[in-house]
Amino acid sequence: MHEDSNLSQVQLTEKKWTAYFESLLQKAAEEHVELCTPFADPRQQQISGDIARNYPDLRCAFLGGTAEAERARICISPFAELRTTSSQQVSCLEVRGKFPAQTLTHRDFLGAVLSLGIRREMVGDIYYPGADAAYILLCAELGSYVLQHLQEVGRYKVEVRSLTLEDLARELPPRRVKEVKGTVPSLRIDAVAGLGFGFSRSKIAPLIRGGQVKVNHQLVSQPSRPVAVGDMISLAGKGRIELVSSQGKTRKGRTHLVIHRLV
Repeated sequence: MHEDSNLSQVQLTEKKWTAYFESLLQKAAEEHVELCTPFADPRQQQISGDIARNYPDLRCAFLGGTAEAERARICISPFAELRTTSSQQVSCLEVRGKFPAQTLTHRDFLGAVLSLGIRREMVGDIYYPGADAAYILLCAELGSYVLQHLQEVGRYKVEVRSLTLEDLARELPPRRVKEVKGTVPSLRIDAVAGLGFGFSRSKIAPLIRGGQVKVNHQLVSQPSRPVAVGDMISLAGKGRIELVSSQGKTRKGRTHLVIHRLV
């Protein structure tokens, strides 16, 4: 029952997003104006791209603030070229504090921002390399408000300053990929995700059934669901892995895999 409830809620959310985005497309076409959504997650971006194909006279740009951003504002334009820019739609704040090693996580910074009364969809990607600074992307119209009011993350005092997106690109360390090699009995999601994230199948299966795992940005609920080379798998709070290659069988029939985990 819990699993069915999770799935029905996701489907309802996708239905609402579809109606919302179609209304923006229609308004942009009828009123000949540019419009931007709040931050959309990867699944919402997929849905929006599919819908936008039905409006060939409109252009859509995905502005996340960085080239690798997962969450992005979708800007719709009836003009030949988009008249808005990333820096006009996305603000970046640098949050510094004396954070002990391995104490805070991405969720602590997100929670601190949401505690100011800001809705989740107004916040983009948050980068926390684990040192004394985190970088938070926001809808541009909220940058000044958060800059003035964000004073603590967890129980730690912070100093906040605004960064340009160009400065952010220079500050961020390059994304690292950890290569994971191993064998699995089959290309089931529980086996592949278990290998990639370092969980046993018995521990990953309840997480899948509990709605914490996505394949290519879509929620999955069955541990037996098959996956394929090229699939991206995400686990709530643990990041993402990509199934890079399948490299033959062992003598006992297990499959050799190469997986990349973003760290």
